[in-house]
Amino acid sequence: MSLLLCASSSLLAAQTGVDWLTRMTDSFDTLSYDGVFVHQEAGMMNSMRVRRGLIGGVEYESLEDLDGQRIAVIRIDDSVICVFPDVGDYVAGVTLAEPLRRFQELDKDRLTQAYDIKIVDKSQRIASRKAVKLKLIPKDEYRYGHEFWIDKSTGFLLKHDVLSLDHQLLERIQFTSVSFAPDLKEADFTPSDDSYTQHFVEVEPKVVKRNWHFDWLPQGFALVWQEARRMNDSTNMMLLSDGMSTVSVFVEQTDKKRPQTIMNLGATIAGEMSIQVDEQMYLLTMVGEVPAVTIQRLMAVIMPGPDND
Repeated sequence: MSLLLCASSSLLAAQTGVDWLTRMTDSFDTLSYDGVFVHQEAGMMNSMRVRRGLIGGVEYESLEDLDGQRIAVIRIDDSVICVFPDVGDYVAGVTLAEPLRRFQELDKDRLTQAYDIKIVDKSQRIASRKAVKLKLIPKDEYRYGHEFWIDKSTGFLLKHDVLSLDHQLLERIQFTSVSFAPDLKEADFTPSDDSYTQHFVEVEPKVVKRNWHFDWLPQGFALVWQEARRMNDSTNMMLLSDGMSTVSVFVEQTDKKRPQTIMNLGATIAGEMSIQVDEQMYLLTMVGEVPAVTIQRLMAVIMPGPDND
């Protein structure tokens, strides 16, 4: 028994924080699961059910709000179905946010530029499962701290906290129950006949020339795409990331002058302002899970034209 305990302890010690994060991101696409979690942000809290599995070689996934109106999003490969209880509950463009999906794009190679990653040497338990706790400690004021509780057996995320620079809780995702051997069927991903549904297929936005650049970026942040993405006829998007956090940057033509405005939505900060370039006015909007100072600095250093290098 003592030899087994020593072997298990040595294995845990040999895995770095980045190793655990790699297991976590891989788990979202390799495991079948059925779980209920609580999402807390901006003074609001709601419970959600998430399910994923391969059925007949096809990937099925669903996210259902268990509070209020029970809105749901169902994904079948690249097809998406938004489900509302009734047509009167439908609001164009409004769907459930999928908090687990953002961890699938972690850039683990760049995380160490922006964060110190530490494994907490203490037994953890979340949703009746043994967990490993990781701390991502920011190296500067331009990003939040993060804490992860990762299932020892599967690598699945059981809990995630976003912390301000003064260690205040900004956002939390925590599973209360989860099964990794669910008996999922196609019927579990079929909307009821009396619900109202909207169907669409996810497609990549069109790649267009990037006509804006940044004179400065916080350490670790970089453009995810070298070119911009066309969102609609007048709006282009750029995306910044430090490996963990992202900032979406939208530039659109406008005819109205607007002062700089910063809005706090819990862990998410949004900012907007207008910029005059020759005869054309542009509305600049930035949204990211970063401190307000990051949005303010980025809005001050975005410039029209190609990169200087």
